[in-house]
Amino acid sequence: MVRDGQQTAERILSTAHRLFMERGYVGVSVNDVVQAVGITKPTLYYHYADKESLYTAVATRALELMGAELSAVVARHDLDFEDQVILLIEVIQGHGDEDFRMMRHQIRTFLAVHRQSSLAEEFHAQMVRPIVALMEHGQRIGCIQAGAAYEIAMVFLCHVEAYTGPEAQIMRLPMDARRIAHLFLYGINHPRAVTTVHG
Repeated sequence: MVRDGQQTAERILSTAHRLFMERGYVGVSVNDVVQAVGITKPTLYYHYADKESLYTAVATRALELMGAELSAVVARHDLDFEDQVILLIEVIQGHGDEDFRMMRHQIRTFLAVHRQSSLAEEFHAQMVRPIVALMEHGQRIGCIQAGAAYEIAMVFLCHVEAYTGPEAQIMRLPMDARRIAHLFLYGINHPRAVTTVHG
């Protein structure tokens, strides 16, 4: 029985994830999730108290999966720094159907303050902390010369997110990970960045 309950909770979470990513927080109702999963409202409410708690669970799981992948890249000591940066970007690009910028906006706009706070901590732990760790490594080995690692990590994340996800697809902005990495590491005027222009 416990196993069946866990399977139901997983189906609810997976379905809600897909719907929230496709339509956003406002565009999805509890009824939408219930109908898509093929369950009753009481069954959903047994696992998730309300729409906010369901969205919080979706966001938490998405961030945890992202965090595990980012941390695995940071742990790759067999790679040089540039290759780690490229892999980090590829991880973020691999979650292109999850618009984390939009997710953060929706969390700030629609969720209760205590949920905003817990998800902000989750975002920092899962997305920011691994990037900070890699930037600290880059500073130690002399690949990054200036700035606080946290500030550099936030610049990196903004830089990558600008070229990743649904919005970038609509704006025709997506670039491959190597190009994004070279722009970040070397700047727009450096020959290494300039010579990797595609298309």
